Amino acid sequence: MKTIRTGMMTLATLAVLGTNVVSATSEPVKELSVRVNGQQIEQPAIFDKGQQTVLVPLRDVAESLGFQVTWNAERKAAEVSKGAISSYAKAGEDRYPFAKMYKTLGAKPQLLNGSTYVPLAFVDEILRAEATVADDAVTVVDEESDVAPARTGTITTINKSEDGKMSFLLNGYETGILLHVNKDTKITTADGKALQPQDLKLGMEVEVTHPKMMALSMPPQAGAISVVVKSSLETPEVLGTAGKIVSIRKDQEGSFKMLVEGQKLTENAPEKIVLVVNENTKIVSAKDNKELKPGDLKADRKVFAFYGPKLTRSLPPIGVAEKIVVE
Repeated sequence: MKTIRTGMMTLATLAVLGTNVVSATSEPVKELSVRVNGQQIEQPAIFDKGQQTVLVPLRDVAESLGFQVTWNAERKAAEVSKGAISSYAKAGEDRYPFAKMYKTLGAKPQLLNGSTYVPLAFVDEILRAEATVADDAVTVVDEESDVAPARTGTITTINKSEDGKMSFLLNGYETGILLHVNKDTKITTADGKALQPQDLKLGMEVEVTHPKMMALSMPPQAGAISVVVKSSLETPEVLGTAGKIVSIRKDQEGSFKMLVEGQKLTENAPEKIVLVVNENTKIVSAKDNKELKPGDLKADRKVFAFYGPKLTRSLPPIGVAEKIVVE
């Protein structure tokens, strides 16, 4: 029995939805990108504010999962078929045939710009694929696919070997994964612009796909299938230090000063540094990429700290933290 993952997740997306496209209810909502088995499809998903659910383009998603999609003019419905699975979606009807029965999913398909959009639950319950929503993206993975669901997080270390090979650690050692980049890895910006491996930098927020099969090391390892850069740090030269918070205190101006001691992540970075943490510092959890507050930073916690090259000449040097990833 498949676990339904659509209800709570789609409601959670309300917090991040903006106002830039027209939905089935003629109310402006934000588009969500859609990736199926690691590949982004052309048409976006939308949040149907009236039905409080995410709607995805049926044809693009179903065909990417190996389904045949046809239009039944008499029934005025989009029909899907693959092996023993067959069903259809008709605009305005919460009624879907499946296994000689009819299912209701709590939401109705809609016709948008000539395309049939179905609720995300249709992907789970009818197409039998895993569908998840995170931030402003929908990820769909075929249960038979050898590709794992997409992960979003921060590049916390970058390794380059003498023979030109490159790998990077996503989300730290304890909860992260080491991903190896090769000539087949597709690297792009969020808007689809092609990038090269050397464009990947410390502190970047990325969405990655990799095979389900991983080397069971610590951390686990796999080859990167795709890397989508969602955001970068402002400083052109990022320095990094990984280690423990030795101490942290709040100054009179409301900023925090944090002493980190450990190992340098870049050649010019110190192993011991005092970092100013202010309102512009982004702090996230390595485990789930959730944003944290300066008050969540405590002594003895493991962190990956990223900052610019402007440091004082004191011992230890002092800089301004741009991003902190907490393990």
